[in-house]
Amino acid sequence: MMHMKSKLIYTLVAVMLLGACSEDILDVKNENSYDGNTFFTNATTATEASTAMYSPLLFQGMFEREFYFIFDLLGYDAFKNFPLQGSLLEIAAYTHNPNTGEMNYFFNSCYKMIFRTNFVINMCENWQTTNDADAALKTRIEGEAKFLKSLGYFWLVTCFGDVPLRKTLEDHYVLQMERTPKAEIWADIEANLSDAITKLPLAQDYSASDYGRATRGAAVALLGKAYLYQGKYAEAITELSKLTSAPYDYDLAGSLDDIFIHDQKTKETIFAVMHGEWQGWGVGNAYGMFGGQESWGNKMTHTGRAMEYGFNDWWNVLLSPTLVDAFTYQNESGTPYTDPRAKFTFYDNLGTKGGDTQYCDECPGGIESYAAAVGTAGPIFSWRKYELYELRHNYGQPDSYINSQVIRFADVLLMLAESYIETNQVSSALPLINRVRRRSGAFEYTSLGSQDNARTILRRERRLELAGEQARFFDLVRWGVLVQTINAEKQIVETTQPVKDYHVLLPIPQSERDANPLLNAQVKNNWN
Repeated sequence: MMHMKSKLIYTLVAVMLLGACSEDILDVKNENSYDGNTFFTNATTATEASTAMYSPLLFQGMFEREFYFIFDLLGYDAFKNFPLQGSLLEIAAYTHNPNTGEMNYFFNSCYKMIFRTNFVINMCENWQTTNDADAALKTRIEGEAKFLKSLGYFWLVTCFGDVPLRKTLEDHYVLQMERTPKAEIWADIEANLSDAITKLPLAQDYSASDYGRATRGAAVALLGKAYLYQGKYAEAITELSKLTSAPYDYDLAGSLDDIFIHDQKTKETIFAVMHGEWQGWGVGNAYGMFGGQESWGNKMTHTGRAMEYGFNDWWNVLLSPTLVDAFTYQNESGTPYTDPRAKFTFYDNLGTKGGDTQYCDECPGGIESYAAAVGTAGPIFSWRKYELYELRHNYGQPDSYINSQVIRFADVLLMLAESYIETNQVSSALPLINRVRRRSGAFEYTSLGSQDNARTILRRERRLELAGEQARFFDLVRWGVLVQTINAEKQIVETTQPVKDYHVLLPIPQSERDANPLLNAQVKNNWN
């Protein structure tokens, strides 16, 4: 029996590692082993399967490395520094293409997560529970699966537009599949999230050992975000406003440092990639799903961002000069004002733009002054958010445990404010924006003025509050201003205007086109 179980484990690990382009392999069935319908029928194995759904968030293309590079560079939060090379330079220059590796990794990891969620949903449908505890666990796992599936499709539809919609496990046996219209994908996202909301516990109802799993609040937040991205502002208001009162218990952290440097377990996090916490679930490079190994190139229990962006480490990127300048604007009396969030967001060696001028505030060796590299003249602005430089001098390896925020409460407040503004309920947006500003000590607005003026203020708030959190590219695209905005900024800094109309979507990866001729036939202009 143990021999049979070992064979099953190896078979399942191989299956669960399949991406969107490898479903044909699923046609091979091992008649001598159990399958998912017969093995995943108890709490232990069901929990292992649910854990496997989360691990693609740490795969190539996701939050181990590529996700923040892609969208920080495309949104022009990040600016190329001299060590940046290879395909990342393509992204920085807007010369990326269907063969750019990061695009392929991102696309495939989304589908890997979707495959695993469909696998788990199918498992739950066949799991005949015999007690209340298992029944409750089954319901929760179904809710987690539908949340993560919706998250994967949210990224796919916003970044690639029409993509194949694999609604069931059986759909993954079909390699050649046409693209599904966006409206149908959005409808599927809405349906899955609505169901997830009925199945998931509140954040406060999870045990400490399950901290970081999808919650009811996370499903509500993602549903509200999905409505916002479709321009369904009334529906977005209905969902997002729920999170501001009981039974939900969300609140802003006392400081941005509490989210991005210190403990991080605050009421502000709605859903995050738990780089340290998930190791206790069996998600890690020491051991992977069901005891199997998933390599460095697939999955980590940390992020390389701190080392990749860090000024004492690889220093691949700086803040874009236009982002730095955005922290200085006029207050209500027309006087130039530097937003205090500058100090939480970046280091400033000359102290000219409001950023932090020192680091290692809590290092054993004492505080150090932030200085540019030897031989570098002028002000140098590097990232402070998501860095551990307040606690240590450098990293030396990609071992940052700082959680990657996917949705946090400040984002929800600003999305709710935006929905009010777009429905011309400007006065309702005012206290929400001020609540976010109050946390950092920024002045509070007495009025947002006209709808157009309120829109300008809201968009600046999102840029400053969510800098370096991969929000701006998505924001600019859905506002319909990506091309003109990034071209104008790059003209100022780099004297180039590289952004074309087709850049509002990412290119369909060439590897996917080669594997799926039906999809390839629908690609236009060798892009999307």
